Amino acid sequence: MHRRGQRASDVPGPGSSTAGAESTAPRPGPSRRQLLRGAGAVAALGAVGAGSLAARELSQPEVDPRTVIPLWSETVAYDAGGTRTLVGGRGDELDLQPRTRLAADLPEASAVRQRAAEFDEGTATWRDRLAESLPQEPLLHDLAASALEDLWVLGDALPAPVAGWSPSWRYLWPRDAAFCAVALARVGHLDHAVEVLAHLQSLQDSEGWFEARYEPGTDRAPDRRQRQFDGTGLLLWATADVAATAGLADEGRQERVRERLAPLITVSVDALRSETQDGAGMPPVSPDYWEVRERSVTLWTMASTLAGLRAGVLLTAEQEVRRAADTFALLLEGTFGRTGFQRYRAGGGADSARVLMDATGCHGLVPPAQLAALRRELARPGGGIAPGASWREDGVSWTPSTSLLALALARAGQHGAAIEILRWLAEHRTEAGSLPEKVLFDGRPAEVAPLAWTAANTVLALDALANG
Repeated sequence: MHRRGQRASDVPGPGSSTAGAESTAPRPGPSRRQLLRGAGAVAALGAVGAGSLAARELSQPEVDPRTVIPLWSETVAYDAGGTRTLVGGRGDELDLQPRTRLAADLPEASAVRQRAAEFDEGTATWRDRLAESLPQEPLLHDLAASALEDLWVLGDALPAPVAGWSPSWRYLWPRDAAFCAVALARVGHLDHAVEVLAHLQSLQDSEGWFEARYEPGTDRAPDRRQRQFDGTGLLLWATADVAATAGLADEGRQERVRERLAPLITVSVDALRSETQDGAGMPPVSPDYWEVRERSVTLWTMASTLAGLRAGVLLTAEQEVRRAADTFALLLEGTFGRTGFQRYRAGGGADSARVLMDATGCHGLVPPAQLAALRRELARPGGGIAPGASWREDGVSWTPSTSLLALALARAGQHGAAIEILRWLAEHRTEAGSLPEKVLFDGRPAEVAPLAWTAANTVLALDALANG
């Protein structure tokens, strides 16, 4: 997530005021629609408990008003020739069919149109259930539709969804794919979800690790970024969630999912147990979603490891795995929990990784007040949150962290707070309706749009609300 378009070694550290893709040129004035969105965000934040707008403004660090990150595209869509292309911003200008990621002049007989129709048909039951559960939230129904379109266009006819379609984002990140697979299964595309996980299974090395990202078509890492341990736990969590979804309708189907993904299950469980000494030790030091080199274990790596171990319990029913998961939960509480679940065991400030436990179903570790407090502790002027307290002070809200907080709150039962965040996400989409990776201090969406991880988190948060 940390400046995906650059190598981790080239990225300014947290706290830097500028980055390679940013500009200090005078910014153009916001459009009327953007001003209205900004006003909507102010209204939505006005009554958020201790995180009132006034309190947030007082506690918010001063931001350089010239800091601007461009919006490279409004969305991604198929053109008349059936080729996926960036649209708007620096991309092509296409006349799109309303509420789709398809050019209006794409032939009716196109195979792309058929696949789009099949995807839409597969999600119909889920969308109906959402409408019944949230009848007074038309904005959230529109958000659901656009998030589904983003998820579809970034994964259509690919072995797994790519993070985005801008060149430096057009890679497969294991952590993103884990959330995408769970979202696909929940909305009615179980077979597609299983195939996404099966593809990741084919990329896993014999030690259970994954590269930071992969190039579609070659299945090779595009650069020398360090491999990352979080993919092991998160893909095992995704496997358990997808298998459970399959089991809701057919226990036999659940067993077939487990058989299809047996290598991933076995190798991942063994890796998690081995690397943590059966839950008694810290996992390996590894970059996480900040994608910078680390010298000590981060909260994100701890939380993803716990998610994987607990998923291993569900998938194997082995007592040794259960003991390892229980032991590791105690280790997490006794180390990171003692200092309020900060980025590092000994400090580092608030980190949006705090949400990962509740987002993956590991409830009861983070106190509800500490989960909700992230909206205040990591608040940015545009209305979302930063990845962490030690992130550079540029005023930018990051939608992967913000949408993951919505998911955690929804799954933890804090539905009102989750709905407020989802409304904010809906109000800060691009003109074409896609969810961007970033939102500037003045409410404008910024590089890059759409983003698969944000779309998946949004769908899953809505799913949690629909299921009560």
